Amino acid sequence: MLKDLKKLEIINNKSLNSLFSSTSLNDINQHCKFFNGEFYLDSFNYFPVTVNYETFYSLFKKDDNNSLEHFYTKEFYQNIIEKKNDFKVIKNSLVLGSSPADNYFSNLIHFFPRIFFTNEKKINLIIHRNLSNKFRSFIKSICQMRDIDITFSFIDDGFYKFENSSIPQFLNINNSINILKFFIDKILVGKDAPRFKSKIYIRREDANYRKVLNEADLIEKLRNQGFEVINPHHYEILDQMKIFSSAEVIISPHGSNLSNIIFCNKGAKIIEISPPFKNPYEKNISARYQNLSKNMSLEFTKIISDTVNVDNHSDLAKKYINNNILNESDYYKNMILKVSKIDNIINSL
Repeated sequence: MLKDLKKLEIINNKSLNSLFSSTSLNDINQHCKFFNGEFYLDSFNYFPVTVNYETFYSLFKKDDNNSLEHFYTKEFYQNIIEKKNDFKVIKNSLVLGSSPADNYFSNLIHFFPRIFFTNEKKINLIIHRNLSNKFRSFIKSICQMRDIDITFSFIDDGFYKFENSSIPQFLNINNSINILKFFIDKILVGKDAPRFKSKIYIRREDANYRKVLNEADLIEKLRNQGFEVINPHHYEILDQMKIFSSAEVIISPHGSNLSNIIFCNKGAKIIEISPPFKNPYEKNISARYQNLSKNMSLEFTKIISDTVNVDNHSDLAKKYINNNILNESDYYKNMILKVSKIDNIINSL
């Protein structure tokens, strides 16, 4: 069975403690530990296991209640022992990682902020092959601004063995936001971006689910009220952030594009069109952008829509989401909005 080591055990064990390094961002009082050396790693949870079968749950548990209990079963322990010699070996790298499903919220909040803690000037950076070219360009541009020369190496689904490599701990969401705000806000001040109106509607037309099927009626009404309609996929990530930072009112279906509200000014109004989440496992997802709004002192309103089943989910969704959840959860359905629900809200703006 794998053994989980607590923070105090790491501190009190000189040999083990020597495998960790720590970096601080003193201006915002943020800290990050790196595990350095040899370790096994999966490309879904990014949960390192030492060659002595030790883990560090408190450092590498992402702040979204992802389940890691299966790592501590007898079956997992036997499986890793039997297959470890077949794992592909990667050397001399920094594991930043990214969402295997290329989820923008996870990429922006969980993975990316840790890059600011590296002091290296030349890095072989490990990310999942599914990370979008747009996000890769974003990482590269931020590293260039920090005079960091990076090359990407890609991992696929499965387990790997890393040698002479490092992986930074995961940070809680509030710390991640503080880091992003500290660095990105400075960049956005001098960032030229297309000029948009102060009231914007965010489309999900390219998504496979949670699209507003009667969106044409909604858009016509919003345009008559002075809203500009935006598809974020048409813009680079820094441009998206700049657009959100300039908006006073944002209406959007529930989706990862709303992660960018962390760059809004205090008092901005966020109106989320959401399906009626009903299942216990949807609790954290359903409150995600409401919680972000509260943390950022934004005015938040949620409008509940009706839902419609998706006939055929994408291959990516089928690959990473349990089929029962795909069929059961309103998160993976499209939406129909009673446009009258938004009338009073729009008229009060």
